[in-house]
Amino acid sequence: MSQATAFEHVVQISKVRINTMATVDLLNTDGSIAPVNQSIVVQFPLDTKALITKGSVWAIKGKSETLKYTSNGFNVTETLIKTHHVKFLKPSGNTLARWISRNIAGIGDVIAKRLVRQGDLVANITDQNTNALLEVAGMTTERADALFAQWPDQALYDTITWVEEQNLPLGIGDKIAGLLGSDSIDRIKKQPFLLLTMGVSFKKAADIAQKLGFSVDDDEYLLGVAQYAIGKYENKTGSTVITHDELQSSAEAIVKKKIQRPVGEIACDYGFLVKVETGYQVYGTALMEAAVAQFLVDTLHRKPSSGSLVAGWEQTITKNTVIDAFDNAQTSLPFRLTDEQKQAVIEATLSPVCCLSGGAGTGKTVILRILIDIYEALNEGLPIYQVALAGRAAQRMAEATGRPAQTIAGFVNNHMGEHKQDLPEHLLLIIDEASMVDLLSMYRLISILPAATRIVFVGDVAQLPPVGKGLIFHSMVNSPIPFFELSKVRRQGTDSGIHKFATSVREGQLILPSVTQTTLSQSADCSYHDNIDIDKMIALWEEAGGIQKAIVLSPVKSGDAGVSVINKRLQVHVGVDRQSLSYQNDNGDYIPWITSSGTTLLLGDPILVTQNMYDKDTNIRNGDLGILSEINEHPVYGGPLGVMVIDGREVEITLEVADVLQLGYAITIHKSQGSQWETCFITLPKEARRMTDQSLLYTASTRPTKKLVIMGEKSIMKEAIARGSDAQNRVTFLEDRIAAANNAMECCNANVNYL
Repeated sequence: MSQATAFEHVVQISKVRINTMATVDLLNTDGSIAPVNQSIVVQFPLDTKALITKGSVWAIKGKSETLKYTSNGFNVTETLIKTHHVKFLKPSGNTLARWISRNIAGIGDVIAKRLVRQGDLVANITDQNTNALLEVAGMTTERADALFAQWPDQALYDTITWVEEQNLPLGIGDKIAGLLGSDSIDRIKKQPFLLLTMGVSFKKAADIAQKLGFSVDDDEYLLGVAQYAIGKYENKTGSTVITHDELQSSAEAIVKKKIQRPVGEIACDYGFLVKVETGYQVYGTALMEAAVAQFLVDTLHRKPSSGSLVAGWEQTITKNTVIDAFDNAQTSLPFRLTDEQKQAVIEATLSPVCCLSGGAGTGKTVILRILIDIYEALNEGLPIYQVALAGRAAQRMAEATGRPAQTIAGFVNNHMGEHKQDLPEHLLLIIDEASMVDLLSMYRLISILPAATRIVFVGDVAQLPPVGKGLIFHSMVNSPIPFFELSKVRRQGTDSGIHKFATSVREGQLILPSVTQTTLSQSADCSYHDNIDIDKMIALWEEAGGIQKAIVLSPVKSGDAGVSVINKRLQVHVGVDRQSLSYQNDNGDYIPWITSSGTTLLLGDPILVTQNMYDKDTNIRNGDLGILSEINEHPVYGGPLGVMVIDGREVEITLEVADVLQLGYAITIHKSQGSQWETCFITLPKEARRMTDQSLLYTASTRPTKKLVIMGEKSIMKEAIARGSDAQNRVTFLEDRIAAANNAMECCNANVNYL
């Protein structure tokens, strides 16, 4: 690739490539196409992706580079322009004629130019004046209808023009028009802080508000301040409640002045916030918490056999029938459950909703298997569903119980909306890794569940809290919902170094493991290296079995010891003389696929899926790990690029699938929750000091089954223990709502007059 040079020109897109790439024509001042000696490809800003369409016209500024590569034995040269500024232009004259010929079926260059020469073309299309268009030679009713259907919405152009005038990213214009409709600009002018919901910074929205005549003391302005303050607070803390003082002080810090009126009350008057005992909640958040609390309490108090005729078997459940079923189920195990585990199983079966919590290796999986066996003995036809938030957690759940499991998102997607299969009227739902479940996920889940649902939450309150806001599992610890805590460890013996270290972290009493030796075999099952030596890690990773048996975990993606760097280092170590995943562009050339983190994907690489895709042929989930097992050397345009194996299942890699793949030699600790490997390497870089808390360290230390190697400053671990779990600092109102709903239910039941 040659050295970059400055480039500024007006272009029209001739072909749309993948992501934000497009082949373009250079335009003269009269709109005609300027001659060039090689193809010109433009890489547009990411936020313009929705506007990159064939025939669209742009003024662009950027750096021009000569890109040379070999395809099918031929040398290919293109000019690649990486833009730093773009302006969306409305086609007119020659560019409009070209847009019509490229986008409207049946209309070629000649007819398109005739249409443009018709001076009132836009008015005729806006008014859908077919007769006027038919006056143009060559036009037909079918072509006129196609022109009406495909003609760009004037509101979009108006919105984008306004967005450009405000120096906002162009992609915002598409969002505004899509969300707010044809009167979008008028609505923005009345409440400019609506822009916050579309990714515009507060500073920019505030500047626009002031240009529109709003002052800091206006209610509309203070509403925007409250919206921004609580959004920042929720994202930072995961809380769903902000106190009056926190909101007021945050708002005053934002506007840099004393605010005489309570900002929270203003936001409540507008219906944005709801006042609760401990502070304020966003209205939608309060609605979700109330709905989740009521569903849990309704489930807890649902009378046996109510809610569905097929739930009649519940009237036959007694403690004795459950104990008999337990005794029969236990005969399939090579060991006897502890009294603690037995009691948890029996009580969990008797309750229509309950929680099972315990540290790693305390037998939660065994209890699940026994629990399912008991339910089948009591009611052979009861539909049983197993779900987890992450894909890997769902897969582990399926492997452990021998029954299908899926992500919560997939479960909801399969049963929510038109033309989706309804759930049975009566079912058992088991939610694994429940500490990870956020408020929105739980709200979406209860929205599809029938009234006669029995629920078992399984998790560990010491592990990571949800990435999203809210707390579900933790909020039930001291609630009326039955909550069973397991303590006896079975996975590793009590003399295991991994167990000792993980337990010490869980209990807040850090016990440093022994020093990592030269080789893994010489090191204890849990060891510690006081600095991050990636070369040494790679050697130990190789000794541990590499891709098939080991994983590197880090709290962060970036930095010298973050996931991105380690992935590249391990890929190079395995070898880069391997076939690269490639795609065919619109010119027939084969181009190496580059992930969003800037890496190629090579044959044999471990692959991490970063988004859910639930179509029947793909069905991959965020957090899935696989192996790039096959690469098509000459993929056809738009066809599969290769094959990856995920949990023994082959999945074709299309362009859409490739877009959600990253290297999987190393992953974040958050992505690891619910998964296990024989050997885990944990890096604790300095960049992760502020985000490493007790729950993060504990979660990482419970992922291995045989060997754990920790690399980093011990002060980071000590600070993480002292910091405690961030979940303890989250402020929510779910526990209070559960208590209130339960009290109301008990009062209602007490006042029922049975005649």
